Amino acid sequence: MNGKFLWDIVRSRPKSLAVVLLLVLLNGGLFFFSSYHQQPRLLELRQQWAEKRRAGGVRDAAAIFRQGTSDLATWHARIAPKKDFARLIGTLFDTAASNSLKVGGVSYKPVPVKEDNLLAFTISFGVSGKYAAVKSFIADLMHTREIVTLDNVSLASTKLTEESVDMKVQLTAYFKAEGP
Repeated sequence: MNGKFLWDIVRSRPKSLAVVLLLVLLNGGLFFFSSYHQQPRLLELRQQWAEKRRAGGVRDAAAIFRQGTSDLATWHARIAPKKDFARLIGTLFDTAASNSLKVGGVSYKPVPVKEDNLLAFTISFGVSGKYAAVKSFIADLMHTREIVTLDNVSLASTKLTEESVDMKVQLTAYFKAEGP
């Protein structure tokens, strides 16, 4: 009876059976591909990674010096001249406006960094708006072209029933000093 029952199922649903058989074959093929191709390759890559990690990426001193010199040249090339300070302030206002934030007063103080012939502008300002907009604003600040470090952030909620927050930001922006 079982044989006749199975034969009746096969005759009544040939397309369904073909799909099930195709899926079983596909599953088996993927299993063998994973077992005999991907897993050995993954094991090999893990061993290579472990060996490199144990070695600590040992390079000779000349290669390390060349890489460091290249990194410093890239960093110095990204430092904007002092005349771009006003543009940075405008960018801060534009970024705040694009995030639907209100900007309070802005204060700044230049501090010379003599050994590198740079000016470090400490910039303090306040913004207010929704919490999500404030988070987005901070993320946007970190994507500016200028060399900017976020030194201090303080948040305060003005009303317990609203999602609005006030944020005070202190950051430092580095610019090339004019003159010799």
